[in-house]
Amino acid sequence: MRGMRIIVVGAGVVGATTTLVLAERGFEVVLVDRADAPGMETSFANGSGLTPCHAEPWNSPGTLKRLPSALLHADRPWRLHARAVPQLASWGWQFLRHSRPDRYLRNTRNCVRLGLYSSACLGRLRRRHALHYDQITRGSLELYFSAREFEHALQLRREIELDPEHYQGLDRDALLALEPSLKPIADRIYRSLLFPAHESGDAHIFSRIAVEHAAALGAELRLGECVTALDCDSNGFRALDTDRGRIEADACIVAAGCDSPTLLRPLGLRLPIQPVKGYSATITLDPDDPAPSLPLLDLGRRFVTARLGPTRLRIAGLAEFAGHDRSLDSRRLRMLLENAAALLPALRSRILESEANGWTGLRPMTPDGAPLLGPTPVHGLFLNTGHGAMGWTHAAGSAELLADLLAGQTPAIDTAGLLAERWIGRG
Repeated sequence: MRGMRIIVVGAGVVGATTTLVLAERGFEVVLVDRADAPGMETSFANGSGLTPCHAEPWNSPGTLKRLPSALLHADRPWRLHARAVPQLASWGWQFLRHSRPDRYLRNTRNCVRLGLYSSACLGRLRRRHALHYDQITRGSLELYFSAREFEHALQLRREIELDPEHYQGLDRDALLALEPSLKPIADRIYRSLLFPAHESGDAHIFSRIAVEHAAALGAELRLGECVTALDCDSNGFRALDTDRGRIEADACIVAAGCDSPTLLRPLGLRLPIQPVKGYSATITLDPDDPAPSLPLLDLGRRFVTARLGPTRLRIAGLAEFAGHDRSLDSRRLRMLLENAAALLPALRSRILESEANGWTGLRPMTPDGAPLLGPTPVHGLFLNTGHGAMGWTHAAGSAELLADLLAGQTPAIDTAGLLAERWIGRG
């Protein structure tokens, strides 16, 4: 299949990684994105974490009971806007169905399987190209403030049969020896989990340099170009129409996140993707500030922190079902910052008084939490979308899986629960 011409739509971290992997395999690749540079939308200032062992879907058992609070209270980590309820009807029903314990555990296993594979793929990709994107590759920490939270987290890992080598319980002393920045709140922390395989890094920088490496391998970049239509007939995909002309190819991969359903709807394909808004703030540090050295997850308040190089701290979290609204609610951003300041009191003034560089992005969420990968009912049209909050975590593995399928090879991992065919058909 070498020499096959493939269009990739979307230059976020998923599309950028896919472009590089395909170029490495010898495909002729054309990358198209409406932005003038890679990684300018959902990948621009995301949470920075690559967390394969914490890739479980968001609709855990008990989701239905939590919905009234999400709808009625604006100060909850989860928020459901009333105006978004009508468009969520069908998708929301499936979201709730997949919160049943049996479905949730199956979906979690699928997402973690892809995540661990993706982690290995990213490591190999990073070494092949000597990539640097402010990464930390020494693991991440999940913090628990009660015995109940901690035991629940351990039980989930047991139920999905996660190899114990992938997580380690730490008591308070072991945690503080590893992460001294948490000493001011040591008396509040019950225990923590260390995930050695987890990483962090700047997805925006990664997207840019991945595309640069792909271009050096021959990929054609068509940035600042808007897709107007996918041209398909009874024989399958034929060409991509844009505001600058027509691009013919043998195949097309749609990696356009929350915009993917709009692109495929004229073909009669319905993608079960809903946008979920997340917030982030990026705080400028002095190199000697007592910032955490490892990425942290505060599970109770659903936010993460990650250091990006010596002078930046990324704080990210929250989830809003508000349609495609990307507006930044200053009250929600303030809540995120207050939570981070409570976790890191030595940085309180830095977090609350310096410029936060607030940002929002839309996570493309499926009802079962796993992405939509592989072929569609239209011959030559493929998907690499719907990764939810795991786009950065799953990008490298999804790219390799797609490359295998396009090359007619058997993917290196079991694809159960990951392929687009589980959800989409015509009509």
